[in-house]
Amino acid sequence: MGIEFGVLKREELSDAVELSFRAYEYYEYFLNFFPDLGLRHKVIRSVLYGTWRAILKKSHFLMAKVDGKIVGLAVLEDPHYKKPSDLQFLLHGWWNVYFSAGIKRVNAWVNMDETAGTPCHDYQHNGENIWYCSSLTVDPPYQGKGVGTQLVAFMEEYIREHGGKQLTLFTNSEKNLAFYKKNNFEVFDERDIAVRDGLKMRSWSVKKSL
Repeated sequence: MGIEFGVLKREELSDAVELSFRAYEYYEYFLNFFPDLGLRHKVIRSVLYGTWRAILKKSHFLMAKVDGKIVGLAVLEDPHYKKPSDLQFLLHGWWNVYFSAGIKRVNAWVNMDETAGTPCHDYQHNGENIWYCSSLTVDPPYQGKGVGTQLVAFMEEYIREHGGKQLTLFTNSEKNLAFYKKNNFEVFDERDIAVRDGLKMRSWSVKKSL
């Protein structure tokens, strides 16, 4: 299976969203907050479109292709990344997230995301030349076939070429954690995050020197 790597083009964003939607469909990160499948579908697509449209020019979108089809995606924030304003997110489609799921539930999910990401962001801001990966997904039919490992290698080389020295990210999945450990990432923070009705979700922050 020949895999090609490159930088995502604007016109490929819709394909990237659909790939990541399939990868995130049953991910704890969304599943625990939006257990209803129909609602979860709406939320995931709206979150991805609204977020990635807002950050497309601010972040680095790297992709893996097989036979011309996008099968893997990594979204990176370099040390100079500046988060768009809440208004910019709303204008790029986040209003649809709130419309679909309601302010209270969406705000609870946003708070979870910020809590889970805090160790990585603190680590990045307190060091030099540290990059943050906000999303790393592989299309489910291509998982377990080496796409993720090769995409990580491409991502690391890309970061090195742009002056980066370290990479950090978080995951809420034990399966994903095992993948990162296999690729020589080190856990530096582990915590439980409250979800709803007494339910908690584990979050692991990992890092790797490049």
